[in-house]
Amino acid sequence: MLFFAEVKAIANLLPEMEISEIIFSDTLPKELTYPEIQPLLYERVQGWLNLQCSSDELWDVYDENRKLTGRTHRRGEPMKKGDYHLVVHVWLQNSKGEYLLTKRTPNKGFPNMWECTGGSALVGDDSLTAAMREVKEETGLSVLPESGKCVMSLKRENNFCDIWLFRQDFDLKDVIYQPEETCGSMYADIGEIKRMLENGTLLPFSYLEEFFEKVSI
Repeated sequence: MLFFAEVKAIANLLPEMEISEIIFSDTLPKELTYPEIQPLLYERVQGWLNLQCSSDELWDVYDENRKLTGRTHRRGEPMKKGDYHLVVHVWLQNSKGEYLLTKRTPNKGFPNMWECTGGSALVGDDSLTAAMREVKEETGLSVLPESGKCVMSLKRENNFCDIWLFRQDFDLKDVIYQPEETCGSMYADIGEIKRMLENGTLLPFSYLEEFFEKVSI
């Protein structure tokens, strides 16, 4: 059984306790008691936390062949086996080859970590519409449809994830942080993004190597 609790206060540890220290950390420490299972549990909790946000969202339901079923699904509720929804990840690249990253707020899953813009498509959204809307909602920036392309698409456990690239210049001072969503922004080149992935400050995007290979062609 996996449980989640919000810690209100920490008391002093008694000498007879088997725990010697308690810390707060933005990311999992490298030295874990059970390194084969604790990271998996952590990721499951972060995913669950994400679903608790915007519980009034409705998604279109797709079948395993990415065909619309005509049904909808409310965010936060478990999806039936064989049902899928549409997710978009949006990478914004400037003329210097740098990518815009935003920082997640502490209340979200994977708190204080850096990421590209992204989210779930709402009822009626196609992939491009969802990508443009997510950028606007999370950053306040408006991307031009002709400046973007869907670079790759992944079929995952219960969603189809489209990864978009928009090549367009923006100034960081024009980024508007959405309350309870984003709290920082930066530009980073590919080398820096890979280092952030290694040190655990970037959301763990499994497709990054393939994505960077595709956009460099």
